Amino acid sequence: MTSTIKSPEPQGIRGESFKSRAARYRLRCLAYAKALEKSFGPDTVHKLRINLRRVQSYAEFLEHVEAVKRLGRAVSWFSYLRALNELHRYLRRNDAATKDIRRVEKEIRKEKKEIRKSGRLKTVTSLLGHTTLESLARPPEFVRNRLERLHVENRTVIDGALQKLSSKPTRKELHRLRLRIKSLRYRQEIAVEMHWGNPQSVKALKRLQHLLGAYTDLAQFAGLAKQFHLRCRNKIKKDRRRSLKRVRRAVLRLKSQHAPPVLRLKSVSHT
Repeated sequence: MTSTIKSPEPQGIRGESFKSRAARYRLRCLAYAKALEKSFGPDTVHKLRINLRRVQSYAEFLEHVEAVKRLGRAVSWFSYLRALNELHRYLRRNDAATKDIRRVEKEIRKEKKEIRKSGRLKTVTSLLGHTTLESLARPPEFVRNRLERLHVENRTVIDGALQKLSSKPTRKELHRLRLRIKSLRYRQEIAVEMHWGNPQSVKALKRLQHLLGAYTDLAQFAGLAKQFHLRCRNKIKKDRRRSLKRVRRAVLRLKSQHAPPVLRLKSVSHT
């Protein structure tokens, strides 16, 4: 039934879908935070951060500035552990020296201890307790207006970000582009849920985000490898350079006038 609806309606079926998905992401955050109190599984840490970002994207969509900032800080509390977990996976996948793996495992244990000691998980639970759907709710007309503005903004946000890139984009430039794409992707997903967005746009953004994310991870691994004096530093540097070349080719191709647009928004019916 929902697929046959064409007009923009913040209430009814669309509004309930929007609200129910936000509620589901919030409940997942609470469940993952509780699970991490027992065991710091790498996948659970990753899922907590993803779902916190999704709740953050709803707050951003509804323009709750303070909630966006608080949720963003909560995501950052687990960023270092996530980076260490990914580095550990990278080392094992590439058959790194046992000494390198053990050094990273030692740092992982240290960071887990710090998270427990600082009470970050309880703080996340408390934050989510105050970030209820009721506290984020906006009038239907606000949601309608927000979707109208997004429909216009999404046409230019990526093109504007790409045009600002230099001929040889630096790590900082690519990092900013990745953050912009990630934010836009989450907004596009909300638009799709409300039957305003284009699923193909979300797929295109995911591909570009994945490419940029792979380079960002390797750049971070290189810094950690230097910090921990890992033997595999040269291997990581080599992979980072290769990834950087791929990313530069991709973003500069998109920047060129002949490249197809990243976003193709379907027209919105106002009937």
